[in-house]
Formats: sequence, C-alpha cells, structure tokens
Amino acid sequence: MKHNTPLVQHFSQWHFWFDVSLLAALFVIAHYVPILKIVPLVASLELFSFFSFHLLAKTSRFQLQGFLGGFVSSTAVFVQVLNDKKFADTSNRDLLQTLLLAVCAMLTECLFILYFLTSSLPFIYYVPVLTQLLFFAGTVLYVNRFVGSPTQTDTNDSSDFDMLIDHPIVWLNVAKLALIILTLVSVMHFIGNNLGFSQAISTLLVSLFEAHAILASVVTQWSLDPQNIDLLKLVFVVLLGNTVSKSFLVFKGRHLSKKYLFISLMVSALVLSLAVTFAFSVSLSAQA
Repeated sequence: MKHNTPLVQHFSQWHFWFDVSLLAALFVIAHYVPILKIVPLVASLELFSFFSFHLLAKTSRFQLQGFLGGFVSSTAVFVQVLNDKKFADTSNRDLLQTLLLAVCAMLTECLFILYFLTSSLPFIYYVPVLTQLLFFAGTVLYVNRFVGSPTQTDTNDSSDFDMLIDHPIVWLNVAKLALIILTLVSVMHFIGNNLGFSQAISTLLVSLFEAHAILASVVTQWSLDPQNIDLLKLVFVVLLGNTVSKSFLVFKGRHLSKKYLFISLMVSALVLSLAVTFAFSVSLSAQA
C-alpha cells in the first residue's frame, strides 16, 4: 500500500502504538542479548523513515525517497533508479542527487552501526565513514545548486519507490535484514574456514552486495572477539566493496549519462577517507 494515510490518523490506530511498544521491548531485550542490537536499530531507522516521509514528502520527494530507501537497501535504490523504465526521463541532476543521498543514508546507518553495536569505540574508527558522509553531503549540495535544473519528478506519482509503504515499521524488512546479517556471518565463516580466504577477502566479496549489512556482521563478530579482528581495516574493506559495487551498478545502468562523474566521486571519497584517516592516525601518534 502506498503512502496515503495522514500522519495524525496513524496516532489513533492500534498498529502504530503496537510498533512503538514492540520497538521499546526490543531495546530492552538487546541490552541483555547484545547480538540482537541490530534488530531495534533497523526498526528505529524504519520508524525514522516513516516520519520523514510523512513530514517532508512535499519537498524534493524523489530525492527524499532515495535517502530513505538507502536505509533499507542502497543497492536496491541503485538498481531501481538506474534501470526501472518509470525513471527513464528523470534528469541527470535528480538521478545524481537521489543516488548520492542513498549513499549518504547507507553511510549514516554505518555510523549508527559502529556506535550502537559497540561500546566506547575510539573516534578513529568513525573517521573513514564520517569523511565519506561529509564528502557526499557536500556533493549533494553542490549538485543541487550548480548542476542542471529541477524537474517535476517530485510531483509525479509514477516516481514513487516500490519499497515505501504506509506503515510505521515494516517488520518484514527488519526480519529480512536481521536474517541477512546472520547469513552473512555464516557465509564469512564458511569462506574463511572452508575456502581458505582471509577475513578481509571474504568481507570484500560479501560487501559487494550490501555494505551496511556486512558491516553490522563484522562489528558483531568484532564485539565477540575483538583481539583477533582488525576492525579499522575491515571498515575500509567494506567501503572498498561499496565503491566497487556502486560504480559497477552505475556503469551498467541505463538512465544516468554522467556515469564517469559518479564513479570518480565514489573513488575520490574512498581515497579521501584513506588520507584523512592516515592523517588522523599520525596526529594521534604524535600526541602519544
């Protein structure tokens, strides 16, 4: 069901309060079972997306949907926007903004994952992700001001993303992502133990499909065994996999003509995050 119920009306419906109550219960359960922390985190992002879509849907709707869709699956946003026929006439400006905002949402979720699934993590672990988020956020502002001109896609109902429905928390999506993360942990374990690949290689292979999900699985493993996992290295491996996969999807996509511009932005963000993290690391070493 598409977005069609006024926000105020949701407050009088039992399913809204059921979702909020269940979310609160999940936070309590996650306090005692840390491996389940990802479940209330994903549910909270679903609830945030629900409120944002209702409150902000009248302005920049197409770009907003890209951002909110990025919380669920940035890969799905890329595939749909770049290949679905209903987006064929969308301008390069709108496509660039939507794709960049989907990446921003994914990186924002990665920051939440690092913060929520760990305790007292040093700031340097956030630097690579935060650097890329600021870079892409600045690029979105630049594209909005200087690239092309606005189109009417935000007022066109045919531009709606299929993943947005009229419900506070889509528990099926939450369950799917939780299942994906558990599956990824098992796949990484299988690749590392049975195929002889290192953890970095197995992380890279899986991160080609969904970056924030594999990061959640990596952080979960690290929280259980921090002595044997180089978390900062694996964060960069996840970002590398995201760069490769998103660049490939753009290159093979049908609608965006500025393919090489977007790919260069992805590569530049990765290089910049490496440089900033290295500089920050050197600064810390000098202060020690």
